[in-house]
Amino acid sequence: MPVYGQDICGEFKIAEAQKKYNNGNFQEVFGLLDPCLKEGFSDTEKINAYKILSMTYLAIDSTEKATENIKQMLTMNPAYEPDLDLSVSVRFIAIVNLLKNAQERVVRVSSVSKKLEDINKAPATVMVLTSEDIRQRGYIDLEALFSDLPGFDVSRTYGSTYSNIYQRGYRSSNTERTLFMINGIEENDFWGNFVYWNRQFPISNVSRIEIVYGPASTMYGANAFLGVVNVITKQPGDFIKKDKKIGVAADMGYGTYKTKYADVTAAAKFKNIIFSLTSRGYYSTEQDLSKYNEYSFNPADYDKIDYKKIMSVTTGAAAFVTANKIQDGNAYYTIGKDVNGNVTSANLTDVGANAARNFDKTALQGNLNGSPIGYSNKLAHFYIKGSLKISDFTLGFQNWQNVQGSINYSNDNSRAGSDNGNVWMPRQSLYYAIYEKEIIKDKLVIINTAQYRTTQINDHSRIVTVRNYSNKALTGASLLKNVQPFWRTQFYYQQSQQYRNELKVLYNPNSRLDIVGGLEVRQSLIQGDYKKITIDSTLRDDYYISAQDFGKSDFDNVPGGNLFEQINIGAYAQGTYEVHKALRVTLGERFDYSRIRKSGGYGAQFNPRVAVVYTPGKFVIKAIYARSFQDASSRDRYSTSAPTRLIANPNLKPEGANNYEVSFNFSPVKNARLDVSIYHAIYKDIIEEISVPYNNGYTLQKNNTGKSYVTGVQAVFDYKISRNFSLYSNYTFTDAKKDSIAGGIVTDAITNKKLIVGDIARNHFNAGINGVFLNNDRLNVNLRFNYVSRRRVGQGTSVPANPQPNGFFPAFSLINAAVTYKLTTAIQTQLIVNNVLNAQYSDPGIRSANGIDQAYRTPQKGINSMLRVILNF
Repeated sequence: MPVYGQDICGEFKIAEAQKKYNNGNFQEVFGLLDPCLKEGFSDTEKINAYKILSMTYLAIDSTEKATENIKQMLTMNPAYEPDLDLSVSVRFIAIVNLLKNAQERVVRVSSVSKKLEDINKAPATVMVLTSEDIRQRGYIDLEALFSDLPGFDVSRTYGSTYSNIYQRGYRSSNTERTLFMINGIEENDFWGNFVYWNRQFPISNVSRIEIVYGPASTMYGANAFLGVVNVITKQPGDFIKKDKKIGVAADMGYGTYKTKYADVTAAAKFKNIIFSLTSRGYYSTEQDLSKYNEYSFNPADYDKIDYKKIMSVTTGAAAFVTANKIQDGNAYYTIGKDVNGNVTSANLTDVGANAARNFDKTALQGNLNGSPIGYSNKLAHFYIKGSLKISDFTLGFQNWQNVQGSINYSNDNSRAGSDNGNVWMPRQSLYYAIYEKEIIKDKLVIINTAQYRTTQINDHSRIVTVRNYSNKALTGASLLKNVQPFWRTQFYYQQSQQYRNELKVLYNPNSRLDIVGGLEVRQSLIQGDYKKITIDSTLRDDYYISAQDFGKSDFDNVPGGNLFEQINIGAYAQGTYEVHKALRVTLGERFDYSRIRKSGGYGAQFNPRVAVVYTPGKFVIKAIYARSFQDASSRDRYSTSAPTRLIANPNLKPEGANNYEVSFNFSPVKNARLDVSIYHAIYKDIIEEISVPYNNGYTLQKNNTGKSYVTGVQAVFDYKISRNFSLYSNYTFTDAKKDSIAGGIVTDAITNKKLIVGDIARNHFNAGINGVFLNNDRLNVNLRFNYVSRRRVGQGTSVPANPQPNGFFPAFSLINAAVTYKLTTAIQTQLIVNNVLNAQYSDPGIRSANGIDQAYRTPQKGINSMLRVILNF
């Protein structure tokens, strides 16, 4: 019996089979390749063998057999692009393209285990959105897609961070507990761990987006607390057509709110050198919220305010009267006394109330920072990214900057509009080098990624706030001196930087075992608190002064200063063993160590992952346990915010999470897939603000408090109805509870149960249908539907200060549409209409959402549209 091994199977056999094919000796091709495919070829050789067999079967008109071999080839090499392969036929290309768009094709993901693997065998719950999904649905930015995904609640503020996105029922101050990456390189801000999911990221170069649900600290360390979102960009070859050396793709649009954008990607190749460059610009005035009372800047609103209630003094009344030398007959205050003649109150008079009211009204008149005072919320974003690949080396850079109004974080009795100087300008820069080398063919690969990244709040960033009587920035003492309200302008600056190196090893000793391991070192210099310059007078003309050069921080006079050196070391290993063909077991562990200066940091952390994946026939069953941690950010540790939070807390511990999950995936009917995940997560040592003693009174401080408990279900159903129609849908159930708020262990006074986590909808349902029409599929119509159930706030929830009437934000439904017409193979036009039925609804405010200095709601956009042009040359 012959033995087919490496001694008689190898590249020479591939070359011999290719020669036989070229000469028309088709039967001999089968005899050469079939035996070696069973037990002789390496993975690379198998890919080439399947391609030759496919072409051979096509040559003898056996399309079915050819399709089977092409499927095998794509399973092993899903990135294969036939248009760049000069050796294949038109029929071969057509079958490849058909299969690449079909659901039955194996989908591979790289974000779970830091290596490519079958999504059905990955040790986590994962979703993938392709570039085709993004185009068909009419997404013009990355943030928009979260409204259509299971497991996410969105509070869209259109403010400094644009949107707070809460994954799996965990409400936080910002989007800082989901790790965001582009091609595996992290994007979260260093200072606050923020994700700026705004409009700056281009979409013309997105190949797919992978969403990992549940803790991922086993592979990524701190901050992959709730999950991971990884944007995989297209390869330069994706833009270069057959027989060309240069390719260009462009995506541009114009729509409602004077929104306009353009992003362009250009790629070129010369021998083994490949280069690509992507840029994007985005501008919008955003929707005008001045029709809503809290953003109208209408002086008449002050007629509704009870100044007597706000400014009359009872506590400390005697001291107030003495300090301000108030006597009987004072125009602004009357003095209340008890039977013994002791001062018990200082009561604001009608004259005093009218004076304070009129003073507040005058603050809304005239110019502020060069423009009339009123609502405005403009944004402008800029992005550029480049990469150069030479053989095994890839060099690249990325820079982006946002200019974003922040009035929607608050209201017109607190902050000014963007035209009046109230803008926030985050900026990030990245430079990286990647070396990837196959050391032992099909067995050992090493990848080293070195990067230097800075995250910054540009020193043109300003927060402009009104200091008046109704918001209590001015007091009765100020009124007695006839102090006029004014607009305070504060310039901010923050910059942090990090050098990071990761060495990753992929090892496959045999066909049943694969191992991934790595070592990371991060050396950071992170600013403790903002550098600020405060100008306590109304700036009628536009004015700028550099907080970077002249600003000060509360930490400037603290020993060690305002810059904190950090060293982080992480080592991880994960192995997957195929017990038999249908059963795989994954075990992983990561060690992380952190030190800040000489004595700070969290020390050591260990985070495991255990997963069992069983794939009998068409079923996929996963059981997963994972633990993760969220390191306290520098913002949490060192930042203060006068007048409410006056004490920092450098000793914060990391938050911890334990997640237990089971998922079932199967095909109920042909061309359909149903995936159901059930999970229970426990979060501990949650970081939040609590009240603590300070200078004979109290102030807020960040502290580790209690726990949160989230139980949820995610269900995804996709169905390819016919060649022309496809359906997607998903459902999310979330039961999120919390046992502490402001540091105290509490329960709802009525139900005696744990608090409901505010802003989280108990039910979400999303669905979409896509249809293609006309010859060559020239017309594509996509309809999407979203349903979000009511979201609780106020008493009995973790957001007790939100004054939303009835204690909940009502349920709402949306319909969105995108119609795409292919003018030529290189030019497509698209009409996007969002919120087709013009539903009127609001998202809950973020952070405390108290309706005073922080908005309790953000009214969302009504019907809006965009005309889009997509070019590929």
